[in-house]
Amino acid sequence: MKLGFLSKIFEGALSIERTYNDCDKALNKLGAYNERIEEMEKNGENASSFPAEEKAELDEIVDTAIQGATRLINLEPTRNWPGVFREMHKNLANIYYELHDYDKVHAECDKLKADYGEVGRQEAEEILEKFGDKENGNTDSSEEAAATM
Repeated sequence: MKLGFLSKIFEGALSIERTYNDCDKALNKLGAYNERIEEMEKNGENASSFPAEEKAELDEIVDTAIQGATRLINLEPTRNWPGVFREMHKNLANIYYELHDYDKVHAECDKLKADYGEVGRQEAEEILEKFGDKENGNTDSSEEAAATM
């Protein structure tokens, strides 16, 4: 009986670590993809010429990260892991930012502000500041903000 309990704890820790790694990988790949698309557009290339295999691989990585983060967040009513849940909302907000899904960015930031105190509010404001800079055409500070995350 004790081994079952320990294996659940260990499995949970592995799942959390794997999800953090998946989110980091997705953010890195999305950032590189967005830079590459931006470079292609600057050079007058058609962004739709991006290799389909690479795009499919990117989509799979991103989907895995979103599913993992969402799966952990769904445990919120049954687990007392506020730091993990806050980080998952932050990861999702950043992934959605890179996907240009700004409604979901705002939804995740609203959750951070409402449920995770001062730290959540500060993290949400950092993300929204990055979003605001992009809306205003100022990409320098949004790149600096992305580098600090």
